[in-house]
Amino acid sequence: MGDLELIAELPPKRSLEKMARAASRLLELADSLDVPDAPLGAPAPSSPVMAAAIKSALDGRADLIAHLRLLDVSPLGAINIAMSIEAAGISRLLLLRGDRPTLGDPCNTDPEAMAAVIRSLGIRVRVGHLLSLAKPMDQVLRRVSSGADFYVITRPWRSGLVGEVAREAHLRGSKLYVYLVLLTEANADALRSIPREELITMSEVREAVERLRDVVDGVIVSSPRDLESQLNALREARAAL
Repeated sequence: MGDLELIAELPPKRSLEKMARAASRLLELADSLDVPDAPLGAPAPSSPVMAAAIKSALDGRADLIAHLRLLDVSPLGAINIAMSIEAAGISRLLLLRGDRPTLGDPCNTDPEAMAAVIRSLGIRVRVGHLLSLAKPMDQVLRRVSSGADFYVITRPWRSGLVGEVAREAHLRGSKLYVYLVLLTEANADALRSIPREELITMSEVREAVERLRDVVDGVIVSSPRDLESQLNALREARAAL
């Protein structure tokens, strides 16, 4: 295992200036940024578009993971987006189905099939998939066997299954990242639908990083609607390395 990568989630905003300011502050502590795409299926600025805009606004200094919700785009649209972020210098693309869109009809594009098409076309973007440890373990390991460049475990970070998934991913040359979703007073209402055991508090950040640093390749620190707490969590995470 190499050094644990600290990745900060950067939610898209309608103001590029505000988003760039937040990105600059996060990159003082994080190694890279993760830009989600329309959480809960609600209208929001596009992750691939905003990731490319941030890359340009920061003069190419930022390493970013863009997300692409496949419920929102056709196979051709997904390929076009992958080619576009390749041209923009975005190195990683997380393909996910996403929550059902609140507007319009969903598409039916499979993440694994889409990843195979992107690879077959020689598009120079590392492609990843989400993993949910709430699913049966045989389903999780079957997805890991798909041969993506990286996988992201959504929750929970405490699960004893993380190590088993990491071993399987590493045997195939894939990287594994784990989300750490920070619960604070400021965002408790926004996170009320997520079970408490799947969240992390500030006092648990060091423990989580110490437990995960020799198991996975990186952690994604998320703190919806609370940038200051996210920065503090990144400081705690950095101190645990």
